[in-house]
Amino acid sequence: MEIDKDLSRKYRPQTFEEVIGAGEIIKSIRANLKRGTKRCFCLTGSAGVGKTTLARLIASSVGCEPQNLSEVDGATNTGIDATRDVAAGMLYKGFGKSGVKVTIVDEAHAISRQSWQSLLKIVEEPPQGVYWIFCTTEPEKIPKTIKTRCHEYNLKPVNKDLIQDLLVRVADEEQFTLSTDILSVIAKQAY
Repeated sequence: MEIDKDLSRKYRPQTFEEVIGAGEIIKSIRANLKRGTKRCFCLTGSAGVGKTTLARLIASSVGCEPQNLSEVDGATNTGIDATRDVAAGMLYKGFGKSGVKVTIVDEAHAISRQSWQSLLKIVEEPPQGVYWIFCTTEPEKIPKTIKTRCHEYNLKPVNKDLIQDLLVRVADEEQFTLSTDILSVIAKQAY
């Protein structure tokens, strides 16, 4: 039997319905997207809780086509020139049917103060069809002037029982033979 080397990607949620342990957050995101009052989001939480996955689901739900989705590593693109380039690219309508553009900034806490200042105007008043999603493990480093313009969600780790249920499902689908004790240990370590 050949084993897929990256089960985390294979079983990454592709829809909001597939996300486990974040029901109230998903409900709130959907309501806010429906209202359309803000097009900026700040997703916070510890490493591995699903911030980037949820950001991609938000992008998909607003009709962003793959060619119009930008994922920026804030830890690498910390300077003002890089940030200005990203912001400038968001001023033009995207390609495709929807024209919606989304930028996901991962590790957003690493962006310099000057870079945040350069983003303030476009985050406050994004052009039609433009969305920003900031993901961070250190929300206290995101300037208040940015946070007040975003829907902010703090993702919590998924509880052990839900993780174990997911592991049982994956083990069944992948035809792995694992004891309940082993699955319990894995779920406990994942929590």
